[in-house]
Amino acid sequence: MSLDRDLLDAFLPEFAEEAARLGGAASAPAALRALDQLRAMAAALGAPSLLVLVEAALPAIDPFDPPALAAAAAALAAQAAAIGAAGAEVPLRAAAAPEPQAAGKPPPTVRVLVVDDSAMMRRLVRETLESDPSFAVVAEADEGAAALAALPGLKPDLMMLDIEMPVLDGLGVLREMALVGGPPVVVVSSAARPGSATALEARRLGVTAIVAKPSGALSPDLRAAQGNALLAAARRAAGLPEPAP
Repeated sequence: MSLDRDLLDAFLPEFAEEAARLGGAASAPAALRALDQLRAMAAALGAPSLLVLVEAALPAIDPFDPPALAAAAAALAAQAAAIGAAGAEVPLRAAAAPEPQAAGKPPPTVRVLVVDDSAMMRRLVRETLESDPSFAVVAEADEGAAALAALPGLKPDLMMLDIEMPVLDGLGVLREMALVGGPPVVVVSSAARPGSATALEARRLGVTAIVAKPSGALSPDLRAAQGNALLAAARRAAGLPEPAP
């Protein structure tokens, strides 16, 4: 769908300036402010591909990673320039699939416990993980106390953990695991915004990564980007190599 030319001409210089501010941010709060502005501008323009790239930049903010942030900002600027040149939304290039395993060597199976009070979210996380043959979701729990009770017998290799849950929330699970031990944890929650007190506490308690829930509320592309971020975080937490670029 074509975009209004006058709107584009006004939008592109401001977006490029904000992307440069993001790439040169000296702290996580400064990067978040720039990213929030970029998100609002992309939504106002009606460019889902830019919203995808905005969300994909979040892992470079928590933990703060200036080189990765600069790369994310460059990708945003390049996509905006491509949209300007086309005068319309430009699809992002699809992410490369992981390289196939060598013949006769099945992929390692990472046994995963998914903990979330939403059945729909547990299904989304399970389906995202099991799109990669390296993962097998072996159990689910709808609150933290049940997850902790399952750990001794289950002995999962990885836990995907929500924060806001009844009975025992995600931070309560992490505090208990800090005392008794447990698998690596990837927090999957929109309540642990980068730089927030919740995210900082989760990091202090040893989580490997924090990713937003793959809700897809804005577009299917955004849901896919969040799913890719979740899968990449899970692979890192499990000690698996990144897919080839």
